[in-house]
Amino acid sequence: MNESTTSAAVASHIPIPASGSYPARAGNRLRLLIDGENAFRRIAEAVEAAQHSVWLSVNFLLRDFRLPDGRGELFDLLDRAKARGIDIRVLFWRASANSPGVKESFGKPADRQRLAARKSSFLIRWDAVPGIYCQHQKFWIVDAGRETETAFVGGINLAAHSVAPQGHAGEGQFHDLYSEVTGPSATDVHHNFVQRWNGASERDRVDGTWGSPNDDLPLPARISPARGNSLVQIQRQMPAGVYGRT
Repeated sequence: MNESTTSAAVASHIPIPASGSYPARAGNRLRLLIDGENAFRRIAEAVEAAQHSVWLSVNFLLRDFRLPDGRGELFDLLDRAKARGIDIRVLFWRASANSPGVKESFGKPADRQRLAARKSSFLIRWDAVPGIYCQHQKFWIVDAGRETETAFVGGINLAAHSVAPQGHAGEGQFHDLYSEVTGPSATDVHHNFVQRWNGASERDRVDGTWGSPNDDLPLPARISPARGNSLVQIQRQMPAGVYGRT
């Protein structure tokens, strides 16, 4: 069996979930970005080509994270985009004292001092989840609601050990991926960001925002047009009703 036949055979045994936040949508262009070096290179290119906006959700951000090809750290990339007029918004997970990985949760006083020292002017909101749990969404949405709308959804944290070349042969390197999605399902990533941004749990706290605290977003008004032939369903795991605020 060739690769395409094998993929089709495997896919035929994986049913579309019967329920979820978003339906399966046809007409997408789907590209898999294997391992961090490849994924973050492509994401950085998309940010640098953005015409209107770059919005992202971050779980863990470690001090040692650097983008490929000498692009610097995350805030270097975002500050450069903001300087040319792009609307930059970041959702950071706010960990509780008992949360796993609390040491890597960005948003402590020293982190805010770093932002101030950089004179970073993009917008941030912090978002927690009940109890010890972790808000593990990692995605980017570029030019949301525009013709160039592109989403990146994956599992790669912002850490040096995650920026691995394909093959991840080095000691301690992590194997993971992002999916690049253009087409109707990218709008579901847009919708998810708006729900979380507008309903971010920390938005009314003094240390729960960076930039304008009242700058809410409208929900997407239309689904992006077809861009390819892939059937894609965006899935998320969260209790119903958590992000009802719009």
